[in-house]
Amino acid sequence: LRRALAESQQVPAYIVFSDGVLADMARQRPKDRNAMLAISGVGAVKLERYGEAFLDVIKATHSG
Repeated sequence: LRRALAESQQVPAYIVFSDGVLADMARQRPKDRNAMLAISGVGAVKLERYGEAFLDVIKATHSG
């Protein structure tokens, strides 16, 4: 997802989220926007731009 978003915006992948932020998301598995904001490196702007897409992936890969 990060790569696809970065390519579509023609920016390096780390601009979307750093490796560390992705690792924190994988560990914490935020379930909503507030939980996503609690992750260091996720601010209001990135939450607005990318939050729902990443939450959808997290929910899809950790459901059941």
